[in-house]
Amino acid sequence: MKKVIIIITSVVVGLFILIRIPINLRNNAYYYATHMPHKRNQYPFVPILSGHFLPGNDVSEYKAENTGSTRGPIKMDLTKRSIQRNGDLLEIDEKSAVYSLKPSGQITGDNYGLYFSNNGKVEEEIQKNIPNYSRKLIYDELNNIQNEIKQNTPKPKVNLQWVWNVWFKIHYR
Repeated sequence: MKKVIIIITSVVVGLFILIRIPINLRNNAYYYATHMPHKRNQYPFVPILSGHFLPGNDVSEYKAENTGSTRGPIKMDLTKRSIQRNGDLLEIDEKSAVYSLKPSGQITGDNYGLYFSNNGKVEEEIQKNIPNYSRKLIYDELNNIQNEIKQNTPKPKVNLQWVWNVWFKIHYR
């Protein structure tokens, strides 16, 4: 009888732990993404913007808003105005970071854009009718955002960073 109770208790505890792992990874995605090892010009938080809510207080200088549908998937956009000049705009989503001197530059294509692969690595840079300082500015802003998220996200109660690193490499190739 004692063996049966021990086996049942072990199975229940094991199932509880297995159920909590995906919940932990989902709830702490930005923490894990900013603390994982990554290459230069790779921003692991960028692909996480799709499907994971980012609280505005984690990136205080930016406007963080969910542009996905209310019942559908979360799609976070980060925007900041008047970075270098009055009225300029930086907009970041899960596939790109685009800097333009005026909001209409987003539509006309007069901007500097970085386009990311599925794992957050910069794949392509496009510059059209924009000053040369834009490249440095956009990379500096991405590094600032990554550092700000890293500092402001709370540490998980159970750190599963190694699980996240493996999952990220498989899921975001």
